[in-house]
Amino acid sequence: MKCKINATETDITSKTVGDLLRERDILFDTVVIEYNGEILKRVNFDEKVINDGDNIEILSFVGGG
Repeated sequence: MKCKINATETDITSKTVGDLLRERDILFDTVVIEYNGEILKRVNFDEKVINDGDNIEILSFVGGG
């Protein structure tokens, strides 16, 4: 299935947003996910099923000074 991840069309096999993050070794508590224009709560990452054509933005927090 194809979806856009951070504006890049990508082939994925992940069934849920949680699966996608685990496959990419991304910790849930270090990112915010925008799924088709809506911010997801972390508790819903494993419940949100990814569909063909979805748009997913993975936003990471970076500290510094």
